[in-house]
Amino acid sequence: MQAIPFPAPMSLGQLLDRAFRLYRARFGKLALTAALFFVPLAVISALLMGVVANSYFGLLLGAVEQPAAFDEWTVLQASGATIALSLTVSFFGLILGALAFLSLLAQADANAMGRELSIGASVRVGMSRFWPFVGMSLLVGLIASGVLLVVYLVFFILAFIFAGVIVALATVADSSRVAAVGATVLLLALVFGLMFLLLLPFAYLTTRWLVAPVVIVTERLGPTTALSRSWRLTEDSFWRLFGLLILLFILNSVVLTLPLTLVQFAAFAAMTPQMFGLLNGALTGLGYLVSILWHPFLALTLTLVYYDLRVRKENFDLELRIQALEAAARPRTLPAP
Repeated sequence: MQAIPFPAPMSLGQLLDRAFRLYRARFGKLALTAALFFVPLAVISALLMGVVANSYFGLLLGAVEQPAAFDEWTVLQASGATIALSLTVSFFGLILGALAFLSLLAQADANAMGRELSIGASVRVGMSRFWPFVGMSLLVGLIASGVLLVVYLVFFILAFIFAGVIVALATVADSSRVAAVGATVLLLALVFGLMFLLLLPFAYLTTRWLVAPVVIVTERLGPTTALSRSWRLTEDSFWRLFGLLILLFILNSVVLTLPLTLVQFAAFAAMTPQMFGLLNGALTGLGYLVSILWHPFLALTLTLVYYDLRVRKENFDLELRIQALEAAARPRTLPAP
């Protein structure tokens, strides 16, 4: 009888261990799938950003050294062109990054279930689920904007309260020094309180919608239905999944982001200002190349989380056992005479 891919709920350690083992076993195909999107993006962005940014930095340096030789309109035009190109590269980065992620989710789904899926087939699945994923991203963005608006309203209310307290301190104490100390303390409390208010709702929503991209690929649902489905699956697993998010953030920061940041600082320290533009383009391309290493692991982890939640909430392991028993009991087709 075929082994059951998910015989029981997994702890976070077991889940990450299985993700690492699948990552090592399937790294070649997963990395190649990601490279189909990120390598062209890295090369094009490095060349374009390198040339344009180098020209822009050269213009700025020339304007600083010889202000009379450059007019403001020329500098503004160069700034506008650089910003427009950066936005264009970022836009295509979002599109190709989404296609890579969806294709990797299709690969991860097949790997988690013990199936084989070709790179071409996974890319076709990713392309077919692109617009539902875009719709989900836009919907999440609208909800996040609404949450941000509420947070800023709270901030303005706190600011008015803060102003009232400062006036009261100045009136009662009749001392500018006491008022200044009170203002500093309240300002710090306000800043840290605002940071907490900003992070808390976004952390909660991110955790509850963690497996929505997987649902879009595996169950082929629409944006709203996928978000609702993820909300139901994560209902009783918030703190566990929140801990997983923190672990993924730490892993990404230590293994990928920190080395890339150190390379960036070292390169800028070693290069002359005339080379900053080319260096900026090279680092932009390098950032996309690093995604080839991270996106497959992220796709595998989220897919395993999705199936683990189904085991916990829907007895998915029992469903797999029944399917395996039915397949084993089904009589084989007689050979042709």
